[in-house]
Amino acid sequence: MAPPRSIPRYRHWLSYLWEQSLEVTSSEFNEYLEVCLVHGRLQLVAEEAIYSFGDYYLNFRKLFEVFDYEQLPEHASVLVLGLGLGSIPELLEKYVGVEYTYVAVEIDPVIIELASHYSLPELASPLEVVQADAFAFLQLDDRRYDLICVDVFQDALVPEHLDGFDFVELLRSRLHPGGALVYNRLASSIPDRNAARSYFEETFAPAFTAPHLYDTGGNYLLVNDRRFLNLPA
Repeated sequence: MAPPRSIPRYRHWLSYLWEQSLEVTSSEFNEYLEVCLVHGRLQLVAEEAIYSFGDYYLNFRKLFEVFDYEQLPEHASVLVLGLGLGSIPELLEKYVGVEYTYVAVEIDPVIIELASHYSLPELASPLEVVQADAFAFLQLDDRRYDLICVDVFQDALVPEHLDGFDFVELLRSRLHPGGALVYNRLASSIPDRNAARSYFEETFAPAFTAPHLYDTGGNYLLVNDRRFLNLPA
């Protein structure tokens, strides 16, 4: 795997032996942010969460490994809520190439700066980055998408205003007919799993006809329609 252009080659190789800390900073939204290089992959960590980890971003990677891309148009439009360092478009480029176009919404300008410096130049796909709150963006921008990926956390918590039925309705309204929605929820502890399952059953699932909760072994990925996943019957 080639190193990002912003990283000296020697640090890329050292990262396979020891984690390489590249930058530590903070923002209005995150008291602690660190960019590291681990096994050749850029990692963005907050105090209690990993926001991005290249193709090692396992929750979305595991889901994308079983995703049925034939259910989407060849040149699909993708909305990513929660940019991090761009792991979601990076993973999709790995699985479908450069056929998709992306809009990424991120509230934290410091994260946008980090991504713009370290990782976004490595993407080959068209990508528009918008600094905005996810809820406000969906209210004001009336574009529709073939795939929406929700990966919005403030440290290890989903912001409260993104945790209700109104947000799910906004997401549904921004999907093209037949479009796919994937919502990442924490499930690394028993309280997290219970909360995520309750959210799925009480808030997410009632908005769709065939919703599915996909257990990655770390998080739950909530999908609006099971037909998007190649799973055993």
